[in-house]
Amino acid sequence: MAKVIFTPWKEQSQLLVVRNQFYPPPLYDGPDLRSKACATVSAWKMRGNLPHPVEATALLTDAILHDDAQKNSIFSIRATYAAAFCRFVTGLVDSKLGGQRRTMFQRALDLGLPASFVELRHEATHRELPSLTVLRNASQRSLEWLWDYYWAKTEFAADFGAQRVPVEAGSEGVAEGDEDEDEDDDDEGEVDLEPIKSALRGTLQQVVADGEDQQQPPRKKRKVQQHLSAVTAEVVSMCRSSGRGVSALSSVLVEDALLVPAGRRMGDSMVNQFVKWDPLLQMIADAQPTFLSSLTEELADALALTTRPKDAKTDPRCEGVYMWLDHILGSAQWESRRRLVSYAYMLAVCEQSGNHWTESLKERLAERQDEGVPSFEGEELGRSTPSSRAMHIQSIPMWTGKGNNYAYLVTDEPTKQSVIIDPANPPEVIPELESQIKAGKIDLTAIVNTHHHWDHAGGNNELLKTFGKLPVIGGKDCQSVTQTPGHGETFKIGDRISVKALHTPCHTQDSICYFMQDGDQKVVFTGDTLFIGGCGRFFEGTAPEMHKALNETLAALPDDTKVYPGHEYTKGNVKFCLAVSQSEPIKRLDAFAEANQETQGKFTIGDEKLHNVFMRVNDPEIQKKTGKTDPVEVMAALREMKNAM
Repeated sequence: MAKVIFTPWKEQSQLLVVRNQFYPPPLYDGPDLRSKACATVSAWKMRGNLPHPVEATALLTDAILHDDAQKNSIFSIRATYAAAFCRFVTGLVDSKLGGQRRTMFQRALDLGLPASFVELRHEATHRELPSLTVLRNASQRSLEWLWDYYWAKTEFAADFGAQRVPVEAGSEGVAEGDEDEDEDDDDEGEVDLEPIKSALRGTLQQVVADGEDQQQPPRKKRKVQQHLSAVTAEVVSMCRSSGRGVSALSSVLVEDALLVPAGRRMGDSMVNQFVKWDPLLQMIADAQPTFLSSLTEELADALALTTRPKDAKTDPRCEGVYMWLDHILGSAQWESRRRLVSYAYMLAVCEQSGNHWTESLKERLAERQDEGVPSFEGEELGRSTPSSRAMHIQSIPMWTGKGNNYAYLVTDEPTKQSVIIDPANPPEVIPELESQIKAGKIDLTAIVNTHHHWDHAGGNNELLKTFGKLPVIGGKDCQSVTQTPGHGETFKIGDRISVKALHTPCHTQDSICYFMQDGDQKVVFTGDTLFIGGCGRFFEGTAPEMHKALNETLAALPDDTKVYPGHEYTKGNVKFCLAVSQSEPIKRLDAFAEANQETQGKFTIGDEKLHNVFMRVNDPEIQKKTGKTDPVEVMAALREMKNAM
């Protein structure tokens, strides 16, 4: 007996029209009809029985159409993206949906929904709104996933129209036998991918052929680079021609023995493979942000779904696949792109399928906790288990809109012992300190200064009048200084926080940065020596001194050390960086600065090495822009260029 399914559209062809408005065919060159599709779906919503994927597609598309900074505020754009994305994910994986009660992560795994979507949904719902760049990428990935999950199958549903039983207007009947045919949709979809896979194989074979002669003479390097760019453009074009193009590319790279050669033996080096494929893969990842997540998920699947799990440890292919993942997760070449990796998905795969290599991958991912890899304790995937934390840092903005300074209150939570760093404007700092002292939250033990300028150390005397005799730790010229630690000298705040003084003379000759560590928490307070995306003026020093301060002293700190500068200058700094380099890390910093008022503590020393041109003085791109090759001369030229802006 036929089963009746009510739909808000009268004919399947109406759904296909809307689908083509949301996802225009590759050769379509007519007007943009996405807003019309959104309006149609809005009308269908009022009729009832609207499938969630259709509603989600409309909401995500509407968010993209809303993305116009000339008409809407950045906050409004972020909020619209976040609302659409959260509704899309929640409607699929909400633990309160019918059926057996399962966690959001389990439902996502069942549906093939990237676990990173659940993680991002949790962040957008319970924490700060993600950056605009993250939300844009997530929305685009969501639309691509919805194509695979729902829209690509509407064509097959239309093919079975002869078996449907017409019912009242606005509904249609589906025979029970259709359910079995729906189960085969994935197989049909796989067949559909063959043309694009075949085309990708042909294009990628050019890289294989080029790689057979890796000893290129210097005069041919430019031609090789031009050829690689052309291959990248062709591959990206194929990926964008289909909602499943990125998935097809990842599948070809892994399944066709391109990344891991078919004749590989255990213990063979993979260095030549990395050299051959890294440039192309990175160019694709830069042009198609969803690619790296798809590729790493495909590699993780290859480890988990090996046909010989008991023999996986001695399987040369599994070893090669693991080495690729280890390379992407750990090498400097991939550092700026690792934010695009779906850590949660890989962890989920490791949890579900245990063998030698998935266990090794799980250990490797555990080392990346500083990049936001979640644990699996708690019902929702996004609920990570924080590491033990005893150091608390509170930013106190001062002269907002003018000097945009920061004072910082650093507290050892077990003992409540605290220091206040650069409390230059007492009217804005003293009330906060008095409130916390009165509430028993802190025990103020010292004033710490990064240098003697009045907008950093000028409030010392007023604080001493208010809070009594306190040590003043800072450079020799700081107001009322009592202690000047030597370079590399250490002291403690409370029981847990260790502090190391780092002399960084240039902005002033008494400039000191303070590196603090509490367990796995690492931070550095840099005053006016290092800013997010910039550095201080050379008021009392020279280019060699600033080069040493940034690229020797501070660059030697662990890459995961968070940076707390003395001023909020990021928007101005990133404008200069963009004038020097259009690299992806700088573009990401620009997007973050546009979407966030404050950037202190949001970036690390490792980030600065990527987006701060003053820490890229050995980079050929920066050297070419300045016309200098000596790092010190590059530093001097950059500072002159920045001063002239």
